[in-house]
Amino acid sequence: MADGSARDVDGASLVGSEREVYVRTMFDRIAEPYDALNRIISGGRDQAWRRRALKEAGVAHGMRVVDLGCGTGDFARDAAVATGPGGRVVGIDLSEGMLAVARRKLADAGVSNAEVRIGNAQDTGLPDGWADVVTMGWVLRNVGDRPATYREIRRILRPGGRVAVLDCSNPSSAVVRAGFRAYLRWVMPWAVRLRGGDRSAYRYLADSTLGFLTPEALSAELAAAGFERIRVRRFLMGAIALHVATR
Repeated sequence: MADGSARDVDGASLVGSEREVYVRTMFDRIAEPYDALNRIISGGRDQAWRRRALKEAGVAHGMRVVDLGCGTGDFARDAAVATGPGGRVVGIDLSEGMLAVARRKLADAGVSNAEVRIGNAQDTGLPDGWADVVTMGWVLRNVGDRPATYREIRRILRPGGRVAVLDCSNPSSAVVRAGFRAYLRWVMPWAVRLRGGDRSAYRYLADSTLGFLTPEALSAELAAAGFERIRVRRFLMGAIALHVATR
């Protein structure tokens, strides 16, 4: 899919490799303003949610962590701090534009136990059982093939290892859900426009959020994929959900 046509496609309706191409092209476009816009959209809470996810997943000194869809590197940076000099963090992403920002961020933070590389959540190239923890922050709804992604996560996790999935969700309260939908459809595009962001990209993010699984459905999907001891934490009145599950 050419970059010029990507803006005119309903990316949220794509599946498989077509969705991956769309997502890669989109994130290459918005890599530089992505962090600033995320702070606005999340009310500055996205960083705290990532730290909570690492804590809930039990990330500790000496562990090996894989961040799938690492984007601009916030999860990878925080995981590197949590695992300490004896740990190792590998971030993987489809978008070279996002990885360029992540590399700068890791260098600025003086992180030496983390690296980021181009790759696919369905085929990481890592050894079997390599990771203690796998993280995914606002990524799962973007992958082209969720079942294949679950299989890869299980393959690279050691027995007893954990996966932490942090993503947007649909609140269970009808009132809150209506407000959330209004925010995604009207407030978020306005905020993006004020900062000169790519409205087509954030329209995709809104559409993919509204079409994503409920926390209950995602828990069932993780269980069907073979994960156990699934825990769910909700933030922002249910608009954000964290799932932690064990291999």
